[in-house]
Amino acid sequence: MNAQPAGAPGPAGDISEADLVQLARRISQWRRKRDMLFEPVIFADPEWDILLDLFAEGGFGRRVSMSSLCIAAAVPTTTAVRCINAMIDQGVLAKSRDSTDARRVLIELSDETRTKMRNWLMQVARGQPGR
Repeated sequence: MNAQPAGAPGPAGDISEADLVQLARRISQWRRKRDMLFEPVIFADPEWDILLDLFAEGGFGRRVSMSSLCIAAAVPTTTAVRCINAMIDQGVLAKSRDSTDARRVLIELSDETRTKMRNWLMQVARGQPGR
């Protein structure tokens, strides 16, 4: 993956990668707070939660296991695994085996998906959705 290091200037120079990572984390936290107010099934969107979590964790240089990502998806594990596998099949995510523990499956955003997430978060940070 060719992500900019955290704290590096963003593509426009005014919003850093670290800022985007923090924004992804805040959006994820807002979604959890929303779920506490409303029935979560109304807003079930595990794919989006997965993308936000992977963007944020990747920005901190963390590798994300399949089991950890299932928790971040905030849906039953079977649903999360089905979503993750579909996203891998579509090339949105990539998986690999942990070199220190072959039983552990690691998931990350594809380079194209990371770029799309960065661009979307940049628009949100600037208050320019849909541009």
